[in-house]
Amino acid sequence: MNCVSGNGNGNIGDYDKERSSAIELFRLLFNSKRLDTFINLSDKPVSVGDMIVVSADRGEDIGIVIAKYNPRDPVASIIGHFLRKATPDDLQKNRQNREFERKVLKFCKERVSTRSMDMKLTSCESQLDRRKLRIYFTADQRKDFRGLVRDLASKFHARIEMRQIGVRDDARQKNGMGLCGKRLCCASYLSHFRSITLKTAREQDLAPNPSKVSGVCGRLMCCLNYETDFYRKASKLYPQLDSRARIGKREWKVTAVDIFRETVTLQMGDEEEKIMDIEKFHRKKKPLKKLRDKVNPQQD
Repeated sequence: MNCVSGNGNGNIGDYDKERSSAIELFRLLFNSKRLDTFINLSDKPVSVGDMIVVSADRGEDIGIVIAKYNPRDPVASIIGHFLRKATPDDLQKNRQNREFERKVLKFCKERVSTRSMDMKLTSCESQLDRRKLRIYFTADQRKDFRGLVRDLASKFHARIEMRQIGVRDDARQKNGMGLCGKRLCCASYLSHFRSITLKTAREQDLAPNPSKVSGVCGRLMCCLNYETDFYRKASKLYPQLDSRARIGKREWKVTAVDIFRETVTLQMGDEEEKIMDIEKFHRKKKPLKKLRDKVNPQQD
């Protein structure tokens, strides 16, 4: 079967329009958390959750289908095509590759130490047929690893790809648990990383303490982004602390806001205090300037 490849913008290349309804595009998740898009031109449909074998870089690889796309929609570049649903032999070989990958990584660590290379190895990923090996690592600077590649190729008789990744990808591949006690978001369901800044933490009234807002990767936690829109909307709806508001004919000071209970706490002088629903607060609040103008009209 010939693979139908994607062009630069991710659209499907030339194919028989009459067969377009039979074409399937799907997203495949590999053991290293790598995601790629493939095409199925066969008469055997695939379903989300299927373990399948695909053509990949002059060989075969195996992964799990996590999403399917409309063939007419623009998608990421298509890098291969469907070959077959994983057989018991394929699954057995895939399990054996985990032990093989540990062997490769152990040898690679030895060569890195021997060559005194300042790099930290993260993981190894083998294609199903072991024709290609990917070694993931982190390093502060770019490295010349041509000698290391020759060592690995000579030992395992495979094509070697050294892929430098960031600390967040490193945490994703190693997996683990976050401060919340649950599996890391990046290792469980996040498909890509979004930019996170200290401004996000400040918008949620969180102290910019690294131990409080940083994940196991040492960077700001991905979950800080989850409620950002909620806090930004709340900042527009709720009054600022210590601001003053006119309710009826009296002027009150805002001493507290509770965006979860949707209340505002107001204080008059040093004694009287009351809690008001935010909806009622906005309904009863009157502009300070206009009221003062009525009380103290300007003289012509």
